[in-house]
Amino acid sequence: MGDDTLRSPVEMAVHDRFVAVNGDHPMTAEDDAYVRAHFVAATPEALDAMLAGLLPLPSYVLGDGTPMVPATHASLADVAGGTDRLHDWFVAFWEGDAETGEQKWVHYLNGQYVALREVTPVRIKQLLERVAEAAAAVDLLRHDPHDGVGRGMLGEAIDGVIAVAGLDSLLLPMTAYDRLRFGQPTLRETWVDHPRAEFLTPVPPVWPLRTERLLLRPFEPGDADAFVGAWASEEWTSLLLTRPQNRAEVVDMVRRRMEPGDGRFVGLAVVTHDGTVVGDSMLHLQGTGLSEGEIGWTILPDQGGRGYATEAAQAVLGLGFEHYGLRRIVANLDTRNDRSAALCERLGMRREVHRVGDFWSKGQWTSSYEYALLRDDWRATQP
Repeated sequence: MGDDTLRSPVEMAVHDRFVAVNGDHPMTAEDDAYVRAHFVAATPEALDAMLAGLLPLPSYVLGDGTPMVPATHASLADVAGGTDRLHDWFVAFWEGDAETGEQKWVHYLNGQYVALREVTPVRIKQLLERVAEAAAAVDLLRHDPHDGVGRGMLGEAIDGVIAVAGLDSLLLPMTAYDRLRFGQPTLRETWVDHPRAEFLTPVPPVWPLRTERLLLRPFEPGDADAFVGAWASEEWTSLLLTRPQNRAEVVDMVRRRMEPGDGRFVGLAVVTHDGTVVGDSMLHLQGTGLSEGEIGWTILPDQGGRGYATEAAQAVLGLGFEHYGLRRIVANLDTRNDRSAALCERLGMRREVHRVGDFWSKGQWTSSYEYALLRDDWRATQP
């Protein structure tokens, strides 16, 4: 790691301690660039404090021998009231468990929390809690990928929820060098990337969905023609979020709905078995652990009154609950939309929320309903 003749005795001593903890592994050009982007060179004062066991060892030592530390490397000592008080301040976060506190202090001094964006006792505790939560969630989901508790736990562990930081925000990307020194995939790979790919990445069903009279499938270019007249209508669009659109806008809307996405938004054309387009429906996967979905629908003006909306919505509910493993599906609508409210109730959905003057739409404050249905309640109604 560089030319020893160019390094001071203190730098060499710190380097030796670093190697004793981390091993002596090569730094690639990519590793070097990553470290320079996220860390800063340690000061001479910081190196002296490292040797005295008062501040953590470097997070990395570059190929040229430069010891690199977080930009906030010495800031905790300032918070604690000085480097001589840092130990007692640090272990106090594990009050009642002195053994664990001392263990984490040793890991801290050895620079072993290099994965964290912010190395503080609070973040260290959050890291440990979230990793334990992710491990427990993966155990549940390996037995049942649709387990509602497992999905919630994994969503919280990875993405966080209100007042709880998730691993995705706590962890840095890390490097190939880190895989060598820890002898395993990085924390991000193990507890963010791999679980997200396995359990929180939607996989589409085999299209189309078939009901007694309908097919639900992804949009095709020719579908735009069926929607042009409806979208030109002020009356038909009055309770939708979007204003009337001309042909070019409708064609572009269909084109965008055909673009591949992350799988969280499922937009479907609703057609009869003979190929007549009668409307559309959507399911938007959301919520902690992608365990909730929002359903929506439209039926073309000349196709109303035939039960198509109910038949299509029932199929989308089945798609959400059985294929995607959702535990709850909601529908949000304008309170003036009596037909959609009646459809929600036919589907067995509960009106859980009535918000008054909450939503700005087309130049005015409007009121809204939220209907919801749990998977267990839906299943209880199925033949």
